[in-house]
Amino acid sequence: MFDEIEKITSISNPKIKFIRSLLLRKNRSNTGFFLAEGERTCREALQHGWMPKYIIFNMEKDKFLSVEDLFSQFNKNDGILLNVTQKILSKITKRDNPQTILGVFEQRENFLEDIIQDKSIAWLALERIRDPGNLGTIIRTCNGTGIKSLILIGNCCDPYSPEAVRASMGAIFSIKIVNIGIDNFLSWAKEKKNKIVVTSLKSKKNYTECNWGKKPIIVMGNEQSGVSQEIENSADEMIKIPMLGTSDSLNLSVSTGVFLYEFLRKST
Repeated sequence: MFDEIEKITSISNPKIKFIRSLLLRKNRSNTGFFLAEGERTCREALQHGWMPKYIIFNMEKDKFLSVEDLFSQFNKNDGILLNVTQKILSKITKRDNPQTILGVFEQRENFLEDIIQDKSIAWLALERIRDPGNLGTIIRTCNGTGIKSLILIGNCCDPYSPEAVRASMGAIFSIKIVNIGIDNFLSWAKEKKNKIVVTSLKSKKNYTECNWGKKPIIVMGNEQSGVSQEIENSADEMIKIPMLGTSDSLNLSVSTGVFLYEFLRKST
């Protein structure tokens, strides 16, 4: 199998230049590829049927046996194996102590019609979320609560950024992500006729009092400004998390977890 591995020692190698370019959103958008770091994440990808264009790794031969099955599966599906130096791996990840395996995968574009028949207990939508760490954590929470798809409304951060992918802990490969404008979202939500539950600090109703209904559309807003007025106007119910201290709200990813697990508790 080692005969099928390309060894690279130069940071100026064209393949390495391409892989490093994926650190920028515009290059991920233009090429349709993204980076995923770590053996666990790459195994999650394989489990959900994602095959890489490249697998980049840095390890000694005596460590190779533990991942030989992983590499063999990728290689069978035309994935290219690149053995690089520690310095190159650090340059790609911008981390002094990177994990030893990195995958390059092709993004998947999903549309609302792709998620209509999913078996989720609810739909989750995020409006204008800006922090990739929050987004990745929310994707991970979706996986943990049985949410199969995620709707991103308006100008959101990139779910395929290295920060978001890392924070998702591999869950990025199990969730269908749909990017959509607010007008199309509102038209779709109105057509579905499912209950729209919006989270807002303006609400007087605590989340524990919510009548969620069957398969609601739960909408979370921007970290700083919350949901837009258009989303508020569409709400069938608005809820909040009560705060007992001096802070007026929780972190967005924490709040999302609270709401999803409360809904899960009431629906099971």
